[in-house]
Amino acid sequence: MKHKHLLISVLSILALVTLSCGLLGTPEPTATPEPTGMPKPTNTPEPTNTPEPTNTPEPEVALGEKIRSEEGGFSARTIPGYEVDAYEETVFMEAPDADPDVGPAIVLMGGLTDEPSKVEELYEDFVSETETDGVVLSPPRPITVRDHPGMIGDISGTYEGKALKGQLLVVAVTPYHHFRMGGIAPEERWEDVVPLFDAVLASVRFFEPIGAAGPMPTTAVPMPTVAGQLRQWAVSATASSEYGAVDWSAMQATGAPDTARCGDYVTAWASVNYDTVEWIELDYETPVTPTEVNIFQTYNPNQVVKVELRDLEGEYHTVYMGTPQDMSDDCPFVLHIPVEGADRQVDGVRITVDQSVLEDWVEIDAVELVGIAE
Repeated sequence: MKHKHLLISVLSILALVTLSCGLLGTPEPTATPEPTGMPKPTNTPEPTNTPEPTNTPEPEVALGEKIRSEEGGFSARTIPGYEVDAYEETVFMEAPDADPDVGPAIVLMGGLTDEPSKVEELYEDFVSETETDGVVLSPPRPITVRDHPGMIGDISGTYEGKALKGQLLVVAVTPYHHFRMGGIAPEERWEDVVPLFDAVLASVRFFEPIGAAGPMPTTAVPMPTVAGQLRQWAVSATASSEYGAVDWSAMQATGAPDTARCGDYVTAWASVNYDTVEWIELDYETPVTPTEVNIFQTYNPNQVVKVELRDLEGEYHTVYMGTPQDMSDDCPFVLHIPVEGADRQVDGVRITVDQSVLEDWVEIDAVELVGIAE
């Protein structure tokens, strides 16, 4: 691997700071809380439209194939014609005519940290380290990448007598999963690099890095079967939208699983659009006091962000909250949700999915409701 002198020196400072101090304070976790029963009933509005975008806009730049960093917990599209090197948590993209000191080049890094710290402190530490070398970072600006908070700043100055410009950002995927991206170029070429930098950033997707402890944040441990439990499949269903009247309709999510493998098959429910927030509601023949819900997903799991149970009075009770995670490697996937301490019977399950993050359809083949029937 060739040495990208300035990018390595500048970004390695950030890497050392983040790995030793952690990243981004203690924002509210986006992982799934342990369900503790049925909270106070709340009526949930029907999300039929895509929420107002908070992420950076998708630039119209044609990118190349996807590259994936298992250790870093991210993937991104490459820049056609650029030399691409990947090493553990880091991906390098360098122009074929890049100056070894000032690029153009882009670096992406991710990974896990032991302790969190505030992003403002991290950014200030980075500025103080780089200013002595003639490289200055601007005051940071907030940025949202795939609904995760971060900060971005502009790089300017000289290195080895060469004027340069660039950008650097940090993102908190979770309090302990960080992502960093930097781009740099000779001053006169930076404006040409900006669209490429933005396009690569817009292509970034996050997932659980190798080495993360415990289960995926959105996966709960199934409850053991106990005497008297009734396991049943839905008998009818409605949805905010459905791709077809028969194929990919809401009714495809009723009954037992009948999609044999992962893929885009007509035997599972899919919404009309691929990048929207949608819901599906399933009805069951026998009311039960719930103990478990199992959601069988057969395409692009897991984008389930909320699961609610409907009691016999028509009120909804949230038993699961999550964030979209790219779990294609585990497809087909069953999301097991234990329900503890429920004090009333239910006969319906309402599932909300957010496809605006991964921008691809999630398909649900079946939903099992487990509980004690009176």
